[in-house]
Amino acid sequence: TGTLLYSEPADLLKVLDFHNLPDGITKTTGFCTSRKSSKGADVAFRVTKDAQLSAPTKQLYPASAFPEDFSILSTVKAKKGSQSFLISIYNEQGIQQIGMEIGRSPVFLYEDHTGKPGPEDYPLFRGINLSDGKWHRIAISVQKKNVTLILDCKKKVSKFLDRSEHPIIDVNGIIVFGTRILDEEVFEVRHGCKQWSGGEKEMQYKASELLFQLMNGFCCIARLSGCLPSRPQPLHRKMLGKAG
Repeated sequence: TGTLLYSEPADLLKVLDFHNLPDGITKTTGFCTSRKSSKGADVAFRVTKDAQLSAPTKQLYPASAFPEDFSILSTVKAKKGSQSFLISIYNEQGIQQIGMEIGRSPVFLYEDHTGKPGPEDYPLFRGINLSDGKWHRIAISVQKKNVTLILDCKKKVSKFLDRSEHPIIDVNGIIVFGTRILDEEVFEVRHGCKQWSGGEKEMQYKASELLFQLMNGFCCIARLSGCLPSRPQPLHRKMLGKAG
């Protein structure tokens, strides 16, 4: 029986210092203008073309390697019709290793230490539009040789990821937020408080929803039809696909 290991979640907005509002970052109203469970509107951060947001990848995982299996969780509203990478991770030589694209039919860019997969084999999520000017909860889950996109806690699409058996992502490079942004006000990223679960282990994160976390499952807060609080809807391992 294998042992499931967990990495501590990495708060990307904290690493990139969003809360101090660097150049190109402003606060705005988030997903909900009001909630019964909290005072005031949700807080989001608007990212413009003037933003230059990057940090050493080691700040995400200072005491460990980048996990082989991982998930990216985000709540994002992209400018309608835009096509750009929300997150990019580059190695020490400047090669893009991971890229989460926001747009129409987005691609998930991934390249391990052996160069796999090649650009022609990057997973492409046809028929999905993440830049329609609306708020979306997006989960990208990488497990073994599969990558799964779960959109708004409802739509689930899995693609084959032709990577090595034991892929390595170099942590000696940098992580960049919003690379290839050309237009004003392309992204709004929500700051909030959510509960996520991984396997049998549940954790509470009182930080940003834009997180890196090693997990085999998570809970979505089902508020997509409105802003009233409702019970979390679990997405268990069977929905993400078996890890082995």
